[in-house]
Amino acid sequence: MSAPAGIDPRQVSLITAHSLRHSMRSGSGLVFVLLALFFGLIAAQAVISPVEALATQGANFGITGGNAEVEKQIVALARPVVTWALSPPESDDPDAQRRADVRTERWVNFVLDDRPALLSAILFIMVFGMPLLLGFGAFNQTAGDIGSKGLRYHLLRADRSTIFYGRLIATTILTVAVQALVILTIALYLGLKVQIYDGMAIATWSLQGLVALCFLSVPYVAVCAWISAGNDSPMVSLVLCKLIIGGVVLLAMIGQFFWEPLRYVNYLLPWGVQNYLLAPGFTTVALTAAACVGYTAVFAWLGARKFQTRDL
Repeated sequence: MSAPAGIDPRQVSLITAHSLRHSMRSGSGLVFVLLALFFGLIAAQAVISPVEALATQGANFGITGGNAEVEKQIVALARPVVTWALSPPESDDPDAQRRADVRTERWVNFVLDDRPALLSAILFIMVFGMPLLLGFGAFNQTAGDIGSKGLRYHLLRADRSTIFYGRLIATTILTVAVQALVILTIALYLGLKVQIYDGMAIATWSLQGLVALCFLSVPYVAVCAWISAGNDSPMVSLVLCKLIIGGVVLLAMIGQFFWEPLRYVNYLLPWGVQNYLLAPGFTTVALTAAACVGYTAVFAWLGARKFQTRDL
């Protein structure tokens, strides 16, 4: 695939490498790494700790089965909650509702029975929470240098598109690397400490979860790039990133109680489709990944367009 007109791949790679080194030395990059690790480990602890605690209590009273038996009991209790969380809105068409119920039941069985249930719970928590954290790592792709007028020196050797996309790629690589570290840590803990599931099952589902998080993250990074390109203050950019990403899902969740069509606000961002990255069936996952790529293309184009036209 050839590069877009006006973009030099070599310059993009140089800017990407420089931005990666700078992000790891800057305060915002380190804060994002620590927050992402903290969030992932807290999510894992919240899911795994009850299983270990109940298994210990059972052993003290002479109840056999350990973690595996406790996990089965917790999964049975959680099944109605998971069914409610994954079910689509109710339909007035009985046939459509019946088909939706069948799809939901298949999905619930897939994540609770066919895949490691504890890891599934952790992944769904991360799919929901990670977009809210990404703003901390992606808010200052260009805003700070726009405010300091530092980009004027870069323009002597590289055009605006090269700078914008180089920094977007660098931020994406950073978010993917951090999420890979979090998933690896959780998978190792489940495999070595909890010892309920087969190692290959954990590895396979962890890899699919990481791929899902990667496809999920890129559109939100592109949204932050668009916001950052329109501001000359990193703090304003951070606030707007948090307000827009969190505000969309909050408006959809609360607004639908007053006017049902407001739930479609979710689709302004990948909120409305992102859970399907962990759905059964390759076609569903592939279509959702393609939708995330589409979101990314739109937001990246809007960001590049804004960056091209603003005063630097």
